[in-house]
Amino acid sequence: MEKECYILTLSGGKDSTALALFIRDNMPELHEKIEYVFYDTGLDLPETYDYLNKIEVFLDKKITYVKPEKSFDHIFSTTGMLPNMFARWCTVELKVKPSVKFFKRKILEEGYEKIHLYAGIRADESYRDGVVLNSEFEKKHVIVHYPLIENNFNLSDVEDILIESGLNYPDYYNWRKRNGCYLCFFQSPIDWIHLYENHPDYFMKAVKYEKEAKQGKKHRFGFNLKMPLEEMIKPENMKKIKEKYEKKENRSRAKKSCKLIDMAEPD
Repeated sequence: MEKECYILTLSGGKDSTALALFIRDNMPELHEKIEYVFYDTGLDLPETYDYLNKIEVFLDKKITYVKPEKSFDHIFSTTGMLPNMFARWCTVELKVKPSVKFFKRKILEEGYEKIHLYAGIRADESYRDGVVLNSEFEKKHVIVHYPLIENNFNLSDVEDILIESGLNYPDYYNWRKRNGCYLCFFQSPIDWIHLYENHPDYFMKAVKYEKEAKQGKKHRFGFNLKMPLEEMIKPENMKKIKEKYEKKENRSRAKKSCKLIDMAEPD
């Protein structure tokens, strides 16, 4: 019989956390032997680490923190280049490589032959690519499972799990819509403004990175392609960004209200 191990990767966000709670409550045998893993880039918000501490309490299990060999600061100081949509070295160096190394240690050093990897992707997100197994080593030894998809769990189901468990959402959801690195270049301008308002020290650290980055002859690669972060927090720009965001939110709320009215009207 093959020696197998079981891993759930926690991001510090709602979906993977809900999956962990679902496994705890509905799959006790799996919960007993599964290892909960967090890939620690060193760039997550304090609220994320606080939430992970709470998750440990609710699961009654320690979370394994997997760190990269080289930190963001080390790579940046060596290359002088910021990660961007054309060169996402942050994902490769801080998450993908540590993950592969972690899996290889399980197989080559600890003697496991198969790794069952559990990922928190919801049924209403099944269009996503999911976990990509790039190497032949991963394809041979890793089997990916999507329990939320298999059980047809959508966003409302995830919310129910978090609220009914008493764990609730991470605190950062009070001011941003997604988890992840505080200097992620996928953030919208309003995300950066909210970061400035809630964690000005982290925002100013990102500004420092932008100033130190090597600039191309024709293109400026900052964290946000629309304008440098330092320009973004000028009062006139902050005002425009907030007004644009509020208009977008109002349109979204109006659309939701129309849908609810349509659903309520008799045929």
